[in-house]
Amino acid sequence: MQAIIVAGGKGKRIESIIPDTPKLLLPLNKKLLVDYLIGYLKNYGCKDIIISTGHLGDKIKDHFEKNNYGIRVNISQENEPLGTAGALNLIKNRINETFVILFGDIFTRVNILKLLKFHLRNHSDCTIVVRKTEHPQDSNLVGLDENWLVKNFQFKPHKKTSTSNYGLTGIYMFNPKMLQFLPKKKPLDLEKDFLSALLRYKKKLVCYNTNEFILDIGTPERYNKILKLFKK
Repeated sequence: MQAIIVAGGKGKRIESIIPDTPKLLLPLNKKLLVDYLIGYLKNYGCKDIIISTGHLGDKIKDHFEKNNYGIRVNISQENEPLGTAGALNLIKNRINETFVILFGDIFTRVNILKLLKFHLRNHSDCTIVVRKTEHPQDSNLVGLDENWLVKNFQFKPHKKTSTSNYGLTGIYMFNPKMLQFLPKKKPLDLEKDFLSALLRYKKKLVCYNTNEFILDIGTPERYNKILKLFKK
């Protein structure tokens, strides 16, 4: 299983308290977020990890040149803003098996092996990790049928009250054949453009609902929350 960490964003929300630092390099309990993510993926058998970088990508590259994680980690640097999915066009020829995508501001304990079994058992083209969200107003939401198949997406800002409170978490698993449906536009958003394109092509998008720990730490409030949890 291959893994892609999407880390090309500018981190505008978090830079108010930690400037000039990519979110992957946020300090957490004497380590960095990237240390936890690489260790997490390694523990679940991922031996080929690609980190897609953009803004401040040189700092991420420098970090990996100075550290050895014992597995293959490659950096894919975009030279212009390509969005959360546009960077996939740069690396799709290097993807040849089922792969998982993590957004680079996520701290999680989701069991990837269980996710993989679910993905394969359901013959899913894309498995989307979801959960009930406490803040639907600033979350991208997904409409589901009784079999947890995706009916539609509801992207923020929401123009009307949503009927769904299941939010996208920034964790996805794909059949590699789905990369042929990547739109060519720039920039390209993974959720608004790529997932929506797969839905239009009538691909099988299945939601994996979990209560396992997932926290987007890309805002000052949520970053401080994870720091408090570490102290406990």
